[in-house]
Amino acid sequence: MPSVDARRRDPNALWRGPQAMVGLAVAILALLLIADAFGGSRVRLGGLMLAMPALAAVFAGPRAVLVICGAMLPAYVTSLAENHRLNWMDAPIAISTAVVICVAAVGAAAVREKRARQLAQSRRVTVQTQQTLLRPLPSRLGPVELSSMYLAADAESTLGGDLYACAIVDGRPRVIVGDVQGKGLSTLEVVLFTLSAFRLAAWEGVALHDLPAFLDDAVRRELVLAGDMALQRGDFTQEPEMGQRMRESFVTAIVVEVGGAGGESDEVRLVNCGHPAPFLLHDGAARELPSSKPALPIGLLGLGTDAVHVDSHRMEPGDTLLLYTDGLAEARDGAGEFYPLAERVAQRAHHPPATLLDAIRTDLRRHARLDDDVAMVTVHRSAVRPAGSTKTL
Repeated sequence: MPSVDARRRDPNALWRGPQAMVGLAVAILALLLIADAFGGSRVRLGGLMLAMPALAAVFAGPRAVLVICGAMLPAYVTSLAENHRLNWMDAPIAISTAVVICVAAVGAAAVREKRARQLAQSRRVTVQTQQTLLRPLPSRLGPVELSSMYLAADAESTLGGDLYACAIVDGRPRVIVGDVQGKGLSTLEVVLFTLSAFRLAAWEGVALHDLPAFLDDAVRRELVLAGDMALQRGDFTQEPEMGQRMRESFVTAIVVEVGGAGGESDEVRLVNCGHPAPFLLHDGAARELPSSKPALPIGLLGLGTDAVHVDSHRMEPGDTLLLYTDGLAEARDGAGEFYPLAERVAQRAHHPPATLLDAIRTDLRRHARLDDDVAMVTVHRSAVRPAGSTKTL
């Protein structure tokens, strides 16, 4: 929060906050009262004063609304006197109505402010939970350099289920970027299941072509366990929801593995489970790497019978892979136009990885209001190979 001195130095500070709202309301009340006094018997604007507390309750807190009510009541009584209505026939009903409106406005402002605090607190807790799940990626992982960025949706809603993680498996860097279907705390639970399974797979040395099935089994098993634990607690109200989650929960994901044993080759291998295709940036140009045979999303692999296909591409030292979630490609501007991701990435293909993510973020914020979270990860093949690497993070 800015200090008092900082607010004094800010020339725009006086035009923001509850003080500005109170000042504006008092000025409007004064104008109405002057117009009512000099407008004669045909112009009666006192009734408009009653709208000021109600309107203020939409934007201001209960204290500001109370001050506005304190200014409105004398002005309203003066208006009644100017219009010869301050008598035993009209005044009691008119003044009682004004008092009731003031009480209701203050109460409504208090309720709105309380709910706003609760929403802000809930969102802070959710953000902190998500940040705990999404551990910061290391700047270097074996022969590659990593950069990541997470952009929360602009809407004051529950967060999405975007995820990313990395590991070393048999000397090869492995990175996953995924997106859990849905929003809310239940999706964060699936994020936890997926990331835990990914790290366990790295520890056990699960091969890349076996990884989707491993993650699918782990996520489905954890969902079943969560449902069984809810029933054991006697919480039968969650049974329909858990059944729906078992049928509908899935995770789109892409997993990339760089290099051969020890990360010493120019090969990058990819497994795509229904996720947007990454971009490979090479010599100042960008090209998309669509999967020749994408697998079903994690959680739905049991619906198919085909083996998981692993695509292989050449990734030379100095090349960069851009991985992202669908919130980036599906962001729309006010006219409903999608963000031109391929065009913008091609324009910035010569940028260093961290600069690339900053440029995309700035351009995306300028183009659209985010309705979904966005996760981006760059995997940059270092021109100089580091000595040695560890198996797991």
